[in-house]
Formats: sequence, C-alpha cells, structure tokens
Amino acid sequence: MKIKCDYCNEYINDTDEKCPNCGSVNKHLKRTADGTPKTIDELKKWYEDRHLPPYETTRFFIGIDYKKPQAFGIYEDNGQFIVYKNKDNGSRAIRYQGTDEAYAVNELYLKLKSEILNQKAHQSSSSTRSSASGQSTATKIKNKFLSAGKISGIIGACAFFCAGLAYRPDLLCALIFIPLVLIVIVACASKKIADHMKKIYIIYLIYAIIISLIMGSMAITKSGTRYYKYDDTVYCYYNYDYYEYDPVYLDYSPVTESSLPAQFQSNAPDYEFDASSLEWDTNYTIENSNYYSDYLESSSDSSSDSDYDWDSGSDWDSGSTDWGSDW
Repeated sequence: MKIKCDYCNEYINDTDEKCPNCGSVNKHLKRTADGTPKTIDELKKWYEDRHLPPYETTRFFIGIDYKKPQAFGIYEDNGQFIVYKNKDNGSRAIRYQGTDEAYAVNELYLKLKSEILNQKAHQSSSSTRSSASGQSTATKIKNKFLSAGKISGIIGACAFFCAGLAYRPDLLCALIFIPLVLIVIVACASKKIADHMKKIYIIYLIYAIIISLIMGSMAITKSGTRYYKYDDTVYCYYNYDYYEYDPVYLDYSPVTESSLPAQFQSNAPDYEFDASSLEWDTNYTIENSNYYSDYLESSSDSSSDSDYDWDSGSDWDSGSTDWGSDW
C-alpha cells in the first residue's frame, strides 16, 4: 500500500523502514505479519490448508476471473490485481483494483475468514433448531438456561485456572496437584477413606475451584499495563513481559527482565508513571504501537488459524450469503 512520506511528500510503500527518496524514518511503518497470505498463491495454500470445499461450493475463486453470479474472487490482469464480488443480479462490484498484491489479497482473505465463521454460526443455529424441534417451549427455555450456566461455569473456572497457571505455574501446581496426589496415596492405603472417595472428590473439587479463583484473580490484578521511566528510558510492563520504547521509530521491542538495570529491578514501583501525559503521540501506548498490532495480534491470529478449519463432513450453504450488497 502506498503512503506519503511525512517529510518529502513522495509516495513510498507502507512496509519501507525509511523513505528511499529522502532517507527519513517511516513513522507509519507497517510490518508484514507472519502467516498472513500476501500473494494469490499463498492465499490458495491457506485455503487448501483449511480443507475448505471446492471454489464452486464456497463461491470464492482465487486467481480466477469468474463471470457467473454469486462469487467472490481475485485475479491478476497485466500487473493489476482485481478483487471483486459478482452479485446475485449478475452485476460486478470491484472491491480493489491496483498494483498492491498484498493489499488485494488481504481484502479477500479477511472476507473469506468472515464467511467461514458465518457458515459455522449458520450451521450451529440450524442444528440447534433441529434438535429442539420436538421439545416444549418451557423445556427449551429451561435447557438453554442450564446449558448457559454450565458453559459459563466451566469457561469461568478454566479461565481463572489458565490465568493462575500463566502467573505462577509452580505455586498453582503445588496447591492443586500435590493435595490430589496425597489423597490418591492415602486412599490406596486406607480402605475407610476409599469408601468416602465421592465426598472427598467433591470437597477437593471445591477446593481446586477456590484456589483457581484466587490465583486467577491475582494474575488478572498483576497483568495490567504499567509504564516506567528510568534514566530517560521508558519501559512498558505488558502481559507479564517488559518492552522498551524506541522514541525514534515510535515503537517497542521486547527485553528480558534480567537485562533491565539492577536499580530498576529492585525498585520498579519508584519509577512508575502515567503514560497518558504523553497522549500527543498516539503510538506511545503499546496497545497502539506497530509492535502490538503487527506482532502480538498477528501471532494470535496465526495461532488460531485452526478456528477456520472446515469439517469435511459439514455442508457449506452459499445460499445464506448476502449476495445483494457490494461486499
């Protein structure tokens, strides 16, 4: 994607670290994210890796100028990359046409991911309606509340357990798994205790949930973003890691805790300050930085690509797609 240099006003690529014309730093540098398709061939490979149905089923035609109604697609024509949608009335809406292949591919890539999730949601709702068709209204409502309660409880307990595990895995394991091992050992050695294992199991389960809630709460409290300033160097503590702020590139780079100044490590609270005092620089907070948007978020995206995997036994219903809109 082309942008204007802030200093010489010449057009440069958003991935250039410096302007090739005047040599100034590109403050709007957009780093490419690993795992995200940048070419038509890479998008084809991503499509295949997700085990998606044929193009004729999903109506996504990658590298093909498909002429018939109801289709999304991308193709190259004499150095121009065209992203299009053929609507249900046969007309074509052009989403993008230009020389930036990565930008064009990303447009269709995002639409494809969105459509996969829509198809999964559509299948889920259809399945729910089918299984509940023979139930009374009262039973349906009751089952929904029970299911929601169970799911919420399981998700909540797991979330707090995972938070505690990320915060202090050694302490959490000691508090939860060591008592469990001791219970099993004692139960095996004592017939009397073995006779009451059901009660012991319930008590232990309640204990484990309480410990998870406590550790999870501590982790959430400790996981907030904090900023420190030591000898004119700004450090950010974010998601259990430290990052050093670069005032030239207006970005962050990760640093190990052991490499931080000893004085800072022993007295970190003394150097904490409010980053909102520098709100004039929109890239100052790590949440708005290139590092966060292009690396942390993209890492999350690439690791969750399995969310877009398609079950070969599931049916793709392209008729549920909105074919009347421009995109």
